[in-house]
Amino acid sequence: MAPGRLLVAACLLVACGERVGAGRVTPAPDAEAAPPEVAPPDPNPPTSCAGEADEVAALRCWVRLLAGPGFAGRDNGSPGGAAARAAIVAGLQAYGLEMAGETGSFAQPLPRGANVLARVPGRDPARAGEHVVLAAHYDHLGEHGGVVHPGADDNASGVAVALAVARRLAADPPARSVLLAAFDAEEPPDYRTPTMGSEYFMAHPTVAREQLVAVVCLDLLGGDLWDGHRSPLYVMGRETFARRPEPALADDPRLPVRAMHLRLVEDLPHGRQAFSDHGAFFQREIPSLFVSTGRSPHYHQPSDTPDTLKYDKMLAAVAVVEAHVRVLADMPDRPAWARDQPVRAADAAVLAELLAAGLGEDGARGTDEFTGLARARLQADLVRARALAAGGREPSESEAREIVQISLRAQCLLAVDSEMPTAACLLL
Repeated sequence: MAPGRLLVAACLLVACGERVGAGRVTPAPDAEAAPPEVAPPDPNPPTSCAGEADEVAALRCWVRLLAGPGFAGRDNGSPGGAAARAAIVAGLQAYGLEMAGETGSFAQPLPRGANVLARVPGRDPARAGEHVVLAAHYDHLGEHGGVVHPGADDNASGVAVALAVARRLAADPPARSVLLAAFDAEEPPDYRTPTMGSEYFMAHPTVAREQLVAVVCLDLLGGDLWDGHRSPLYVMGRETFARRPEPALADDPRLPVRAMHLRLVEDLPHGRQAFSDHGAFFQREIPSLFVSTGRSPHYHQPSDTPDTLKYDKMLAAVAVVEAHVRVLADMPDRPAWARDQPVRAADAAVLAELLAAGLGEDGARGTDEFTGLARARLQADLVRARALAAGGREPSESEAREIVQISLRAQCLLAVDSEMPTAACLLL
């Protein structure tokens, strides 16, 4: 086992940049097991989505198009990646966004592939020079061993939601400008390197860096953490804002929304590690939101196909993301970085809810990863998380580390594979 493998496995609610095949338990080579079920090719793949007026139909169309056979998994630098980029640009043109790439185009060339950048100009001349970035990576893993990894949830779902939000914003612009960034090269081998699309953009911004006031990053928006569980939409990173963006949101049974501290998914034992494109902004102290429903069992698998997604859930996510972008873009004062970012009792409450669901409390459909050897440890973790949530005070730093540890244990178990046995997760 590589030294970093144990630590990298500890990520569930994020689009972790692992290699192909990381996911649920993988049988040993001599075990008798059927190959993963893969949906048959789409007999009538769409060729364009810009003309879809109905939002659910448009979301479904974008996912089917981007995760379709013609794009062959959208590996950056591949013909499929270029085709995906052309389709996104055509959609942005149809929705009326301005070019924001290099040399009067929508594109920013990378060493391999290219970012797609577009702009909704702000309506307030005094604030239009400031930009809220709405980001979602469009690349995926391409083909491995002759098998296409379609990447419907990772991250055609995020791109589809971002395009729907951009369409709404173009029809009714907020005070500040919004920069739509469809980043390329988020997946390995570019992940966490200077050639990662978001990292390259921050090193070579097409909008002056001081004009970038916040980012809302979308990754994995259409699946569930395990079958039969209606995973919430996790809005992570509000603590990075001096004034937290907390839009008024109506209760929506299609998609519960839960705020969560980024430390609960990024504060790994070897150091903090962002698992998606918001990391390039966070490192530069630009306030950052990371929005995701988490890693489904299809994560980085050939089975990540359009038919596995929940499109009513994605439509509800469009409204949530739009509300957060508008709050940030309409704030009277420029969004500012928060120096102090404490873990709160509310974070323990969100974690307790996840543990209770996974353990099958109150009639919930639990997950197999929380049974057997893990069950007693997680039941104790649930008791502790509830106590920290209900203590009537905010946690101390040592208690915050406890909350993070409980979170990483649960995440590791839900991301377990042949290199990450249950016993190793319980040591976190």
